[in-house]
Parts: sequence; structure tokens; C-alpha cells
Amino acid sequence: MIATAFGCMALLCVISWPFFSDYNKVVQIQSAGAAAFAMYFLMLGSPTAAIACLISCAQLVVSASVRDRYVVVRLYGASLIILSFLSVVTWHGIPSALALTGSSLGSLARLQTSTTRMKGLFLLGAPFWLAHNLIVGALFALGTDAVSLASNLANLMRFVVRRRRTVSFSQRSSASANAPGIFAQAGPVSTLGI
Repeated sequence: MIATAFGCMALLCVISWPFFSDYNKVVQIQSAGAAAFAMYFLMLGSPTAAIACLISCAQLVVSASVRDRYVVVRLYGASLIILSFLSVVTWHGIPSALALTGSSLGSLARLQTSTTRMKGLFLLGAPFWLAHNLIVGALFALGTDAVSLASNLANLMRFVVRRRRTVSFSQRSSASANAPGIFAQAGPVSTLGI
């Protein structure tokens, strides 16, 4: 019953944060969701996933409070080392490997300055979390996986379509600029000697 409450709270945070525009509010909601998922996974018997969620929570706080990119990258690197060490300490087979891989890709995604690369890395990490959540029976986390996969995939597809239109338009523009017009010369002009 308590695990269900934490799962509901975490899923609510994941669904609700995109509706806020204030960055600090978004980070607070995402951090609350990560902390709720940590408790949820701990109660489901997946300590590696719980630690991964706590580290994600810490990374969100670092991203919101530290402005120096050099420091942020170093802190993320340290958090990945800590995650790797704690994954060994809490090792419980394939679920630990899946949580470690999914969380590591998520950490790399949060470090990106390009939202396209970020979404791509989140998509790469999603199957690992999806498999983990299926194995441990984390139904609320599966809901989050569905929301994350659908939104990141839709946004990436929108980017690809927009990119193709831009490239297509640019190719048409350059082709029409190089096309012969009514004033174009058909060939070399020869003059008659008069």
C-alpha cells in the first residue's frame, strides 16, 4: 500500500512537471518524483534502482544550483562513479545491470547542451529501464516509461520532419537560384566583326 502511494506520487510528478514554466519549480517537481521513485523501488526490492533515483535527484539539484559547466560535468562524473560503486554493493543480478545502464544513459542525457542529443540518449536508456521495470513489477514506473518514450519519440520525430523540410526548402532555393531564367545566357556570345 505504501509502495503504491510512492508510485502514484512519482508518476504524478512525471506527468505534471511539463506544465510548469518556472525552471526552479520544474526541478523541484522532478526531484520530488525521483525521490518518490527511490522509495518505490526500495519497497519493491530493487535497491540499485532506488540509489539510481537518488543520484538523479542529486544531479537535478546540482544542475539547478551550480552555474559553472566545468563543475557540473565533474560532479556528474563523480556521481556516475558513486552509482557504479553502489550498484556493485547492491547488486541483485540483471535488474541491477539494467538500472545502472539506464541511469548512466540518463545522466549523460542530462549533461547535453543539445535537446536533440538529450532526447536521443533518454531514448537509448529507456529500453533498459523498461526491462528493469518489467522484471521487478514496477507498474507505476512502466507508466513513466510509456510517457517518456512517447514524448521523446514524438519530439524527435517532429525534429526530423522539421529538419527535412528545412533541407528540402534550402535545396529548392539553391536549385532555383542556379536555374536558367529568361535573362540567362544560352551559350557563349559571339560578336560579328563589322
